[in-house]
Amino acid sequence: MELVAFDPEVLEGVWVYIVGGGFVMVSAFIPPVPSTTVFVALGALAGANGGPHPTLLVVSMVLGALAGDLLTYWFTKIVGHTRWGSNRGARRERAVNSATRRLRQRPYMFMLTSRFIPLGRLSSNIAATVAGYPLRAFSVFSLVSGLVWPLYAVGVGMLTRHWPNISTQVAVLIAIGASIILGWLVGKVSTWLLDRQDRQG
Repeated sequence: MELVAFDPEVLEGVWVYIVGGGFVMVSAFIPPVPSTTVFVALGALAGANGGPHPTLLVVSMVLGALAGDLLTYWFTKIVGHTRWGSNRGARRERAVNSATRRLRQRPYMFMLTSRFIPLGRLSSNIAATVAGYPLRAFSVFSLVSGLVWPLYAVGVGMLTRHWPNISTQVAVLIAIGASIILGWLVGKVSTWLLDRQDRQG
């Protein structure tokens, strides 16, 4: 039985976009909260009978990403970067120092690719505050990366809808698996490029 046929009104409701955007917002400062996978799955349902609208999915993810980034920015500004969660200490300090250095050298590239690196989004947001980026510049960085990220997540999900002879459930699973693999690859490549630029610099 098709997943969207279970209760199409649930997937058509406004709350799907609100809750989805909320997941993205919270994941800015609590990385284990799912965000990309949620929208990849919703993207796989977009365009199906009773599924969510892809444009509204992208908009809700962009707004959630921007809200979460700004909250992280302001919280770091107020309390400092050493008070974030239980993962404090030398490891967090090294991550923030590395992120701050890369942000100063390649701000747009780092902010964009940080979405695909584990803990990268939180580290990049903290690094922007530590590096002294003004709110306007940070907001632009967040908006640009926050637009590409949803297009990737929803797009990967929607692509699976064009695969022949697969059910909605399988499309969702394939989309999530593909997004994880692609995200891992992007993260690895971007980290290698940034490390290489660091060595050359």
